[in-house]
This record gives sequence, structure tokens and C-alpha cells, in this order.
Amino acid sequence: MTLGISAVLYSSPYKTAVFCEYYTQLRKEAKDRQIKHADLLNDRYLFETAGEREIEQAYGDVIPVLKQTRNFKDSRTGIGRFLSDYFGVILVNSNAYQQYEQYQSEQIRLQDLAGAVQKISYPGRLSNFPEHTKRRKIQTLHYMRNYTIWSLIMIYFILSFIGWVWEVSLHLISDGTFVNRGVLHGPWLPIYGVGSILILTLLHKMRSRPVAEFFSAVVLCGCVEYFTSVFLETVHHGQKWWDYSGYFLNIQGRVCAEGLLVFGLGGIAIVYFLAPIIDNQIQKLKPKLLVILCILLLGTFLTDQIYSSKHPNAGKGITDYSRTEDHIQAN
Repeated sequence: MTLGISAVLYSSPYKTAVFCEYYTQLRKEAKDRQIKHADLLNDRYLFETAGEREIEQAYGDVIPVLKQTRNFKDSRTGIGRFLSDYFGVILVNSNAYQQYEQYQSEQIRLQDLAGAVQKISYPGRLSNFPEHTKRRKIQTLHYMRNYTIWSLIMIYFILSFIGWVWEVSLHLISDGTFVNRGVLHGPWLPIYGVGSILILTLLHKMRSRPVAEFFSAVVLCGCVEYFTSVFLETVHHGQKWWDYSGYFLNIQGRVCAEGLLVFGLGGIAIVYFLAPIIDNQIQKLKPKLLVILCILLLGTFLTDQIYSSKHPNAGKGITDYSRTEDHIQAN
């Protein structure tokens, strides 16, 4: 009935909480009865708060840093600083921006460790497992980062390609046939790339608040999908490349609740995982090679746009929605 929304917001967290309570009780009984291998259930800080002494021993290097106020001298200036602060975009990746990135990364790391020091989150350094090594891998994502113009171009094309693969795969699974989805002829769906870049830039200020980021992504992507549908139908004389008529909470068949939920979840995945991972790989490329790749992709994409404006990709499984609607109405 709710297309999975209630599961995300209520039932799944509730089930997890119940299983945690159940595990806690089973663990207690196993240790009380001294069941075989019960001694392996020795991660005590899942169930009790660490003492001051343990915290000081494990986080001795962090506590002094948290107590002192670090005065960071931000040397970013002008329009570059404005774009960096409000849109997360870097025109030139100079030393000033690299130092600011390092400062932000350090602040995020300290905020994470502060929870353990203040005893409001699990003390990973007191775990029986090498949790601190896992955390370092996660920290390299650094979702509060800024992106260069060249990185954004590459992210646009990569996520446009991923969107194309996603839709082609869905059609292949449901109908058993390969269909080149989208208005263009190349292996990309610009709506995914545009949505991703807009989320990364226009919603830059929301990144520190995941819930606000999610709902903002839903609204933003809904607007992009709706007005893209209007534009395509207007320019191409009523042809439709998607139609959600009959879906729950659809608006004129252009957007629907299920699709918006997917866009919201996808936006979260892009901001906090995919885009940082992709950017990490992009930064490994030599600058000249990166520029050449971007120019080649832009040239190919522009050629596809010009050709498709007169000869759009159409046919069975792509734009046959109007015939499907007529068939439904006739029956």
C-alpha cells in the first residue's frame, strides 16, 4: 500500500530494534548458563558504557584536540569561495581549496570520535575487531567535499550511463528484450546525470542533514522529471518516453510516488557514497588525460543531442505508451 515507505520510516527500524532486544536477552541467557562458546560473546561495550579510564586510554590522542579550539585560516576568496560554500564547486583546485578540504575532513573525523569520547556512541577503538581500520576506509569518502568542474562532468556521464544500464536492465528483465532506452541514441540517460549534478550542487548545504537531503532530493528530482516530460512531449509532438498512469500518487503520468522514493534513496546513495567513490578514482587520473576525456565525451554527447533533436530514439519499448493507453481505454 505504501510502496515501501512505511518499511523505510517505521517497520524496518522497529524490526531491527526488536531483534536487538531479542539478541540481548539470548546473550544474557547464554552467558548465565555458560553455554559452549558463550565466552566469544565478549563485546561488552555493546551493552554497557565504557568507564572514564578506558575512554582516556583509547582516545588519549583525541581528547586534547577536542578540548582546544582550532583557528583555521581560510584563504579562499572571491567567487571561488562563494561557489565552494554554496554549491560545492571548485573552479581551480588550488592549495587553498586542498587545505580547506583537509580541514573539513579532519572536522568530520573529530565529530565522529567525539561521540565515543562523550559516551553517546559505540567506542570503536574498544572493539575486539579492528574497527578503526574500517572507519578510515569510510572516512576517505568525505561526503562534504567539493567537486571540480572536470569531476562533475565525469560524474554526470558516469551516472547517466549507470541510469541507462538500470533502465535497460529493468526492461530486459521484465520483457526479455534489449531496448535502448531514452531520447538519445548513445548509452546515457541525461535525466539521471542532470538530477545527480543538481543534487550535488543545489543541495550542497543539506549534506550535513541526511533527512533534509532526502526530502529535498525527492522534490528536486520530481521537478526535473516532471518538466523534462513536459518539454519532451511539447518538442516531439506528444511522444512519451515514460508514463506512470495507473501508478500510486502519479501526477499526469509524469511522476509518481514510487519513482520519487527511488530518486530520493538514489540521491542519498549518490551524495554519501557513489559520487565520493567516483571522485576518488577521478582524482587518480592525470589532469591532461581528464580534460581530454571530458572534451571527447562532451563532443560525442553534443553530436548525439544534435542528431537526436531531429531523429529522436523511438519505437517499441521506448515511446509506445500512447498506443498502450489507447488499447487500455478501448478495452
